[in-house]
Amino acid sequence: MKKIINIMTITIGILVVLFVINGKGQQELVDNKEVELPEKGIIAEMVSQMTLEEKIGQMLMPDIRMWDGKSTTSMNEGTAQMIRDYHLGGVILFEKNIIDVEQLVHFTTDLQKEAEKIPLLISIDQEGGKVKRIPGGTNMPGNMALGATASEELSYEVGKAMGAELKALGINLNFAPVLDININPNNPVIGVRSFSADSQLVSSLGIQYIQGLHDAGVAATVKHFPGHGDTDVDSHLGLPLLPHNRDRLEEVELKPFRDAIEKGVDMVMTAHVTFPAIDNSTAISKMDGTEISIPATLSYKVLTELLREEMAFKGVIVTDAFTMKAISDHFGEEEAVVMAIEAGADIILMPNDLDIAYNAILDAVIAGEITEERIDESVNRILTFKEKYGILEKQEEILLEEKVNKASQVVGNSQHKAIEREAAEASVTLIKNDDHLLPMELINNQEILLLAPQAKQLELMVESLNQLSAEQEINLIIKEHIYSKSEDINNLVNEYGLEVDYVILGTMNLEEEIALTPHGISNIVVLALENPYDIMNISDIKANIAVYGGEKPNITAGMRAIFGLINPKGKLPVAVPALDEVGNLYDIGHGLSY
Repeated sequence: MKKIINIMTITIGILVVLFVINGKGQQELVDNKEVELPEKGIIAEMVSQMTLEEKIGQMLMPDIRMWDGKSTTSMNEGTAQMIRDYHLGGVILFEKNIIDVEQLVHFTTDLQKEAEKIPLLISIDQEGGKVKRIPGGTNMPGNMALGATASEELSYEVGKAMGAELKALGINLNFAPVLDININPNNPVIGVRSFSADSQLVSSLGIQYIQGLHDAGVAATVKHFPGHGDTDVDSHLGLPLLPHNRDRLEEVELKPFRDAIEKGVDMVMTAHVTFPAIDNSTAISKMDGTEISIPATLSYKVLTELLREEMAFKGVIVTDAFTMKAISDHFGEEEAVVMAIEAGADIILMPNDLDIAYNAILDAVIAGEITEERIDESVNRILTFKEKYGILEKQEEILLEEKVNKASQVVGNSQHKAIEREAAEASVTLIKNDDHLLPMELINNQEILLLAPQAKQLELMVESLNQLSAEQEINLIIKEHIYSKSEDINNLVNEYGLEVDYVILGTMNLEEEIALTPHGISNIVVLALENPYDIMNISDIKANIAVYGGEKPNITAGMRAIFGLINPKGKLPVAVPALDEVGNLYDIGHGLSY
């Protein structure tokens, strides 16, 4: 492998980022198309002194979850050598890389020490809700919960709090927020990761979330362009298709991305989804030899003609993970990496094989398939991005102990936990409450049956109920069971339902219709722990509450609402269609109170 032969001695200027104050007293980024970067020649000079190999390294962002069969939670020779040999521009961290605050601060510090000349982008997927990576940190209730609050202020505060925690831990790039419009109830991968099925609500909440991250000093990424919300295939497992015409795409899927670009977002993540209305070109699948459409990640028409030229995006385009089967099954690693760069991508995220990806780009440039000028365009954008977020600046020497102490004071602090609780409680949506079954009254020695599909959610339901009984200084008799299929629910309700005062049934994405009223039990409340669509399949119960996530803040808020300690005020951010697909059971904006 070619070694580095150039030594850069460039002093990086400090970028002055311009802000205006909006009507809410929040900082708002000035349109990035209006702001000229100072000393534009510095970045060009840096690029001119880099070897081709160094440039290619800036365009690769592998995950480092495992090395030699073990989770990578501290610097090891393999990881250090990988960063040096491939001149990496960034890495992405996952839960396997993280133990606690002290360990992560040490690890991110050591990662940056291994960067030869240009500091790393250290990225993570910290969306909140079901997609989170920081154990012990503040776990905000997730995007759809924020959608149920319809609060721009809460969305901003959530983004800022999460950004502050990431910044303190040494992470400078968050792959969030999701700007997909979750219209399809059968979407297996987006769901509660989306703010709403309403494009304007997604746009307004997403922009505030981005500004919160930016104000905390962490770069945001909008994903998955040009939209993954109205699909019924998980691109981790297959190749989804979005069949809508261009007018529909403009009105729905593209709107939040356009608005975020106009407000100054600097990174866009692609979707491994096909959009025939934008690009109807095809390729032959390497998996089965069939003709398949080209996904957005590999499409010049999507990334360059639409995103760069038509939508005037000047920032960095990062692909979704190349380990996902939508790419890995149908396109060879070498071909896909080259196609993505030719299409307009700047960073290849999580290549299946780093060496193959690196050499595929190098060979394509040597062969003239990709020009070095095209590589320079991406590297210019990446370094400009790093400059804007202070990543290129000489970092102040701070003792590790001081970094750890500071991070410990920030991560999961009382102020952030208060925001977490406020957002979760404001999101609780009372969808149905026939005969005023709710709120339930907490009575000493009351018997309550808790049912949930997974052990984690059942434990959190029990923990929340025990907390409530302790607060109210009463004793509750709790029975708890896990179920795995709809038949189990019927059997458990039939066996125990008449013996207890109340049944609280936690559901997560029910796939078939369930009828419970024939058991003669009317004291059942459903707590929808993820998508609010479950009421489609269990409509004969009297009470249904949606909390948009099976995490602790969501479940705690839901339990407090069931027993009347808070008054539900959330509104459905998505419509719940009828099973016969004729109209809706409940429209966007529906929500009851006590």
